[in-house]
Amino acid sequence: MNQQQFELIFEKLTTRLKEVLQRILAGETDADIAAAMEIGEPTVRKHIERICEKFGLSSEHSDSRRYKRSELVTLVAKYKPDLLTEYQLKITDKITETTDTDDNDISEFILQLLSVNQPITEEFKKFILRFNCNEQEKKQIAKFLNKIGYQQYLNSDLNIALSYLKLAIEFKPDFASAHYNLGATYEKIDDWTQACEHYKIAMQYQNRAGEAAINNLARLEILRGNSATAVEMISPILSKVKDNTVKAALHKNLGWAYFQQNFYEQAKQHLFISLELENDYPPAYCLLAQVQAAAGNKQDSIIFWRKFLEFYSHDQQLQRVRWNLPELEIWKLEAMRNIMETAI
Repeated sequence: MNQQQFELIFEKLTTRLKEVLQRILAGETDADIAAAMEIGEPTVRKHIERICEKFGLSSEHSDSRRYKRSELVTLVAKYKPDLLTEYQLKITDKITETTDTDDNDISEFILQLLSVNQPITEEFKKFILRFNCNEQEKKQIAKFLNKIGYQQYLNSDLNIALSYLKLAIEFKPDFASAHYNLGATYEKIDDWTQACEHYKIAMQYQNRAGEAAINNLARLEILRGNSATAVEMISPILSKVKDNTVKAALHKNLGWAYFQQNFYEQAKQHLFISLELENDYPPAYCLLAQVQAAAGNKQDSIIFWRKFLEFYSHDQQLQRVRWNLPELEIWKLEAMRNIMETAI
């Protein structure tokens, strides 16, 4: 089905069927619809079946009203999302909490609404937040939103990523992973103020996201020239971190901070530890090249510049570059210049 076909079918629906569809989108149960329209629940179910037939939806699982509702919601979210917010103005402000066993999984209904990846408008956000979810449902929805937001971040669809991640923390304000991903997304668009705000929230939690947030905050401090602050942030948690990827990044940043302070031996110590943990980690090779050059070890510096280019190029070929740090492109030019000067 395409947009034109959907619009044609929708316009041909009777007023009665349109009202049933719109009430479904507003989150009403069969009982709610029956009461509001002064018809029986069996009639409501027949209307839903007719709507599904007209849109050519599968007749499988015909005994499941929840399945039919989910299919309809997904279809409308794809082709006419304005209906999801438009009808809430026509329905009462309260969305009745359902008790029907086929309809009581509000989280599944919301997940279907969110399954079409598109920026979440403020009106759509208000609509979703009106549902009365329990804590388990909020957690499930937040995890789903965080997953989509992270995927969109990796695809560089940053506005879409922001819309999903912001909604994730509306459902679960203490979700460290979503705050971390929000920080990373804001950093990508050079909004360091918002990035730091969300990193600071994430770092309050003693988990991988919290540790990664401390790492990213320390890196931003180094980029600002505040290397001593970075050392103060990293040192207390270094022995507690279990994840090798995060630990490698922390040692890299600690080495970078010491290099910025001209403590070359301490810088090398941490950079070598970083490479023991992740032996194909381009930033650590790059910083080692810079440290060796500053210490007067030109030959060793060139070795590490070459290693940096080797692993960085490999990452680019595997399209892992989307995770890489913006300073790496600058360092890449520096590496090429140093190697070319040696060859002359």
